[in-house]
Amino acid sequence: MSEKNGQTKSLEAKLPWYYNLYNTIKDTPINLTLLLVSAFVFYKVVNITRQRRNLNRIRNFFGYDKGNQISQLPPLHRDFTVKELLEYNGTQEDGRILVAVNFNVYDVSCAKHFYGEGGTYPQYAGCDISRSLINFSAERNDCLDFDDLSDLTAKQRSTLVEWDQQYAEKYPFVGHLMREEEPPIIDANEEDKNAELEKLLEEYKM
Repeated sequence: MSEKNGQTKSLEAKLPWYYNLYNTIKDTPINLTLLLVSAFVFYKVVNITRQRRNLNRIRNFFGYDKGNQISQLPPLHRDFTVKELLEYNGTQEDGRILVAVNFNVYDVSCAKHFYGEGGTYPQYAGCDISRSLINFSAERNDCLDFDDLSDLTAKQRSTLVEWDQQYAEKYPFVGHLMREEEPPIIDANEEDKNAELEKLLEEYKM
């Protein structure tokens, strides 16, 4: 009997470790339960860690962790050509910084620590950064021609739309990026006209 037990133990010692593990789990159901619970907990921990890493990456990109402050500059509503947009790179007197994403122009002046001089991506200031975002590129777009983005694939367009939504949620919308020959959609003097009209109405009421 002892000889058979010795042969059995010798045979088990030669078997792969996972075979012995399988036999242990099969013979003791509670071990299977503990294994499944451990696997589930491990999966949740890994998944949460991945989500936090992605969230931190997004927060860092948009400057959430840098103590963003609301820009004290007056709201700006107008359309821009590529050349006009270049003027708003943070170096002018008011320090306003604009960027274009998917033909939409956003005021990112509140994130000068990110887009301004000495920031993480100062090369984005005053530029159409659509292709840079799609390609995850940090290079400056020095092209002075209007980019119609007509060569983008469906996947690239989808990526650009997602970026556009991110900027729309984070920064004030200013206007549109237009071709040189295109008439503006938003009148640059629209706010002044509305202000004058309101003033006249107030005077009329008096």
